[in-house]
Amino acid sequence: MRVLLLLVVFVSLSCGVVQAAADSISVTVPVFTRHFPNSNSDINEHNYGVGLECVVRKNVSVTAGMFNNSLRKDTYYVGIVYTPFRVLGLHTGIVIGLDLSGGYNSINPCKPLIGTLHFTTDNESPIGLNIDVLPGGMNKDSTTNMYGAVAVSMKYSFR
Repeated sequence: MRVLLLLVVFVSLSCGVVQAAADSISVTVPVFTRHFPNSNSDINEHNYGVGLECVVRKNVSVTAGMFNNSLRKDTYYVGIVYTPFRVLGLHTGIVIGLDLSGGYNSINPCKPLIGTLHFTTDNESPIGLNIDVLPGGMNKDSTTNMYGAVAVSMKYSFR
């Protein structure tokens, strides 16, 4: 069911059912992840996957995709990207999404919501990047330490 929902979102985005204000659809591919305050062999630092972002209006995009998360579980997601601020030339804001496959259920106290601080280049150039900062902390239900992470994705924008 969750994979079917993700497929519907991808098809809708690619067929123009969700119309982009700037006619911009981007494909994103994770290329770098580093966990903090430190990393260990139990954490996956190679979060391979693919995503789509579609601009729906200025500072607002929808996103969907899949990746192999830090717990080595495939995670399918959909979300909203809101970037109203500019910091060091990057569009800055947040991503709020849904973990459709439960890849973070064992450590996420906000199941199935996930969120990140998001930095991105504009879509003026076809090649850009996204930087996401995921907060760390302690899971209240157990003694499991939730590592924070910085993830960098390359993106290619179509018009």
